[in-house]
Amino acid sequence: MKKLIYILSVAAVAWTFAACSLDQQPGGSSITEEQYQNMDDAAEGSVRGIYTLLYAYGGDHDVFGQRAIDMYGDLLCGDMAMSTQNYGWFVSDENMQTYSRRAYFWSYYYDIIRQCNKTINALEAQGLPSLEPKTPLTEDEAKRGMYYAEVLTIRGWAYASLLRYFTLPPANMDLDLEAVPIYTEVDTKGDTIKGAPRASVGDVYLRVEEDLLTAIDYFDVYYMVKRESKIEMNADIARITLAYAYLNKCDYTNALKYAQDAISTTTATLLPLSEVLTTGFNDASNNNWIWGEEVTVVNTTALASFFGQCDIFSYSYASAGDVKGIDANLYKEIQDLKWDIRAFWWCNYANSGASKASTYNYAPDGKFYSATSSKLQGDRDWLSDNVYMRLELAYLIAAEAACRLHDDATALAFLFEITDRRVIPSDETAELYDAWKTALTDNEDILYAIRYNWRVELWGEGYGLQTFRRYGMNVTLGENHLRSTKTIAPVGRQFTFEIPTGEQYYNPFIRSTTEMAAQ
Repeated sequence: MKKLIYILSVAAVAWTFAACSLDQQPGGSSITEEQYQNMDDAAEGSVRGIYTLLYAYGGDHDVFGQRAIDMYGDLLCGDMAMSTQNYGWFVSDENMQTYSRRAYFWSYYYDIIRQCNKTINALEAQGLPSLEPKTPLTEDEAKRGMYYAEVLTIRGWAYASLLRYFTLPPANMDLDLEAVPIYTEVDTKGDTIKGAPRASVGDVYLRVEEDLLTAIDYFDVYYMVKRESKIEMNADIARITLAYAYLNKCDYTNALKYAQDAISTTTATLLPLSEVLTTGFNDASNNNWIWGEEVTVVNTTALASFFGQCDIFSYSYASAGDVKGIDANLYKEIQDLKWDIRAFWWCNYANSGASKASTYNYAPDGKFYSATSSKLQGDRDWLSDNVYMRLELAYLIAAEAACRLHDDATALAFLFEITDRRVIPSDETAELYDAWKTALTDNEDILYAIRYNWRVELWGEGYGLQTFRRYGMNVTLGENHLRSTKTIAPVGRQFTFEIPTGEQYYNPFIRSTTEMAAQ
């Protein structure tokens, strides 16, 4: 169906290798004014416009919204590795210089927050929906209730994301420390705001909690509005986002509660063993995907995309030699277990015996690969979908939260729900897996096993950096990294970003405190 709406301008692009990039023409990634005006519901246009920011092309082939940020983090922590730099994209992240991108992180999330605030103001002008609506509801009332829940969820997610990059790791959690400014619909009414002071870590978390808890309440009331695509926020996303925020706040009781709530109420199911090696993580219709973007010729960003950077079966930088693969030491850890089928998420082409196969060593050619081609550079349409959240995340949150509460039985129950579906089918591997499970009797060993599954199950999905920061453990990297530093610890400006220079200069509240600190 995606190919039926092919756009001529995309089809006509001439593909050539260039000095620092592969030629491409990204498709559109934002709603036009004409499209907005033609919508029956202006609020719908505002909400849809916010969603386009998640995958907006930023002008360079390593700037394409949330999936680019996911890559920055996974490379920075070392779970993802680059061993060559023919084109240069993402090399700064491989070399632990992601902090140079802090202005992009800042503007990306605050742009989303600003648009959320404007949309809330527009909804308020129409009359904010009630948590005790009159019955029967009109279609317009029901939609406004759902839009309000969606926007609160996006804003809560954006603030929670900022906390992961611009505050100290959870091990050094201090709720009284300054974090980032808070802007709400009240602050941005009329677009006259010139800035705001940094709020405390605790206050930003309170903002996250209030937004997401309110969103959950509204989703529960206005559940009758049909979700049209998986890029739209729903109660599952709100609950899991809240659970993840609580986990990073070290509030393990609430992290466990909301992860369990999500698991017990969702219609999504865990990825079964039969599909572990067949989905390609390229289709938003997969039932374990909670949140994802269906990529079409209208919204594709072509080479400037996750698959344009990582999939060797797409026309991509990875296929041209700049592989972004799994860290060699992490891959060896998977192999050493001898039962984990996820080992086949990487290195398949490298082990195939094909000509120059070693060029693609450690590539994720069994996890992220085009659904339309099985040959190198075969897919030149870039219509593979983007994953933002899978149900497996909720199980890992629940497992880690329970483990940190020293409820080992509950932790193992949630962990085994995933790993039971990740065992190579054979009598020998079943025995090895049973032995692995039986050996998990110590709380620290269980916590390490959960960490292993964070790194393996969600590899390439943007959770590596915060797992690294949250666990606070040094990591020794494998030999397939460009960077010279092979042992890294989650401390310093590489892993906790400073407020961007532009914000320090133009925000008068932050500028004054910066100037005072310099005196």
